[in-house]
Amino acid sequence: MKLVEKPIDANDPGFLYLNLRPNETVKYIVRHHWAGFVSTVLLVFGMAMIPVLALIVVHYALPNPTPDAVYTIIVVISAFVIFLLTFLFSSWINYYYDIIIITSERMINVNQVGMLARQTSELSLRQIQDASAQVHGFWQTTLNYGLIVIQTAGESSGERSIRTGLEGLFSVPDVPDPNRLARTILELHQVSMGNG
Repeated sequence: MKLVEKPIDANDPGFLYLNLRPNETVKYIVRHHWAGFVSTVLLVFGMAMIPVLALIVVHYALPNPTPDAVYTIIVVISAFVIFLLTFLFSSWINYYYDIIIITSERMINVNQVGMLARQTSELSLRQIQDASAQVHGFWQTTLNYGLIVIQTAGESSGERSIRTGLEGLFSVPDVPDPNRLARTILELHQVSMGNG
């Protein structure tokens, strides 16, 4: 996800479902870090090698294929390529439309689920008890992205939610600069509580 520092137009049609409250303003828009999508691209690229290898094997196994065999091979490879492209497009939709919107009063997590569905969860900045970042491994450290975990007074939500008694954890993976985002959320929490 990416912190947007430029002015934000809350009248943008993309924000219509937010139903901003009076005097509520959008402070930050956070999108997933691009590195979270690289593994999907590599997977699709690796799977795209399967038809190439299959054609090489078929070329040596059937030096003189019949027309029916050629049509069958074309149909099977075409179906496989269409499947790969659909999978890649669906994954991109999930990556691109997953978004966190931080307003002056709330934090809204929009989680795209498949191509035609989304889950929206929100929490008041006043509910936040703690915000922390988890960065693990070489790539996350080098590219400065990771998991942000927000401890709340409510129930758990998020992709990797963990329930600890009455408190909940609101977590989002693949966030860019998670330490800065956690600090920013805590600062907005302080402002919302009247301490900032």
